[in-house]
Amino acid sequence: MKARLPRYQEIADVLRAGIQDGDLAPGARLDTQRQLASRFGVTLMTLRQALEVLEREKLIERRHGLGTFVAAPSVDYDILQLRRFAGDLSAQGEEVTTRLLGSAFVGGERTVTAALGLGRGARVLVVERLRLVDGRPLSLQRSFLPARLGEDVVRADLALTPLAQALEFKLGITIARAREVVSAVRLGQREAGVLAAAPGAPAFESERISFDAAGSPVVFDRVFIPGDRFRITRELSEAKLDMGGPRHGPPSPPNVDSPGSDSHPSVEGVTA
Repeated sequence: MKARLPRYQEIADVLRAGIQDGDLAPGARLDTQRQLASRFGVTLMTLRQALEVLEREKLIERRHGLGTFVAAPSVDYDILQLRRFAGDLSAQGEEVTTRLLGSAFVGGERTVTAALGLGRGARVLVVERLRLVDGRPLSLQRSFLPARLGEDVVRADLALTPLAQALEFKLGITIARAREVVSAVRLGQREAGVLAAAPGAPAFESERISFDAAGSPVVFDRVFIPGDRFRITRELSEAKLDMGGPRHGPPSPPNVDSPGSDSHPSVEGVTA
């Protein structure tokens, strides 16, 4: 005789099926806990147990003062690949679109001009784009280029043409390598609004410098990705695994990104 599932597990199964079948779309707000408890004919305690199951499975998220929402599926990507993220996702069957939010020539801030090897306050082109996967915002990207390159690049339709292609086709510049720093931050008011996230929500911030074949900096990218929409992965070989056992010989040096390094970790969803 098959044992009957606990009531909270049955409720979790019903809600999970609704999410996986698309009846509850990503970002949809669930009924209040009292409404759900009444619908299933259970106490609030039982209903909360069901929601805790789905929250552990990262299928729902609770936003303080706002309610409970269906979580957006996160994008998984290998950080050791220097390639276009949008192209890879499209090949996997994801619908990836780019929305051009604007472009302008401005006086560059110190971080930007230093990254591009320019004088303080030098004129740069800033291009702001929003990446969407299946219609849901994934990343907000600001790309900065020296004005001498921007004059040609700004004429391209950057909503349809990846920045890397515009550089290659218009100027003959190919991105050969990149150096990137990814930090954990909280979204500001504007970034959160564009990304349809809550202000102060945890996010990844990437600052990435891309170099041409001669080693000159070409593009500085600053990208924001809400933390619930992205996972960073890395596949390790046995030689790179350190299980805490005894070592023979001196410890290996840390993997430091330098101009001569062969490994350039990248979150390509945050680049051109």
